[in-house]
Amino acid sequence: MTLPPLPSDEPASAVQLGAAMTALGLYDGTNTATEHATEAARLGGDGPYRMQLANALLGAVQVEAMLAEGAGTGPEDLEAAHRQQLATAGVADDPDKLVGFLRWQALRVAGPLRLVAQDASTGPIPLAAAHAAEGLQKLLGVIGAGQVPDVETVKEHVAEMRAARECLVTAIGNVDILLDMLTGMTALLGDD
Repeated sequence: MTLPPLPSDEPASAVQLGAAMTALGLYDGTNTATEHATEAARLGGDGPYRMQLANALLGAVQVEAMLAEGAGTGPEDLEAAHRQQLATAGVADDPDKLVGFLRWQALRVAGPLRLVAQDASTGPIPLAAAHAAEGLQKLLGVIGAGQVPDVETVKEHVAEMRAARECLVTAIGNVDILLDMLTGMTALLGDD
């Protein structure tokens, strides 16, 4: 079954998001425009409120996708499911939109990893992962700027590519720290 892409670039209303959350058993309000307006006012406006609703829905749907993907299906099924996500998002057949969508996903990974990495007890790997995600996000930004850019865009590309390289080098440095620690421990314990 192939689902159609989203019908427009118009964002869903709070009532539509509430209905989707209700269908998943995640919303227990009355889902009226008045209820949503009251909550939006409390949170500082419609934009921040819809962003919270959409991200609550996204989190629930991502968990559903993780559970469905963990059901032991084959690689072809997984690839088809991932293609479906891209098609429904309306980015499957447009390389520029696809890169923008992937960049957005990388940004969503980098932020939480940076938070995890702030805890000194986590060690160098979460920090390496945060730097790698940030580097990936920057590289996707360069790709998204176009393949035949003007002179000003080229200058911006160089700066972004240098920043991406710095992030990736830092990520490798953090991995090297852990590898050095593990190599030292292994040598001390006599296991190679």
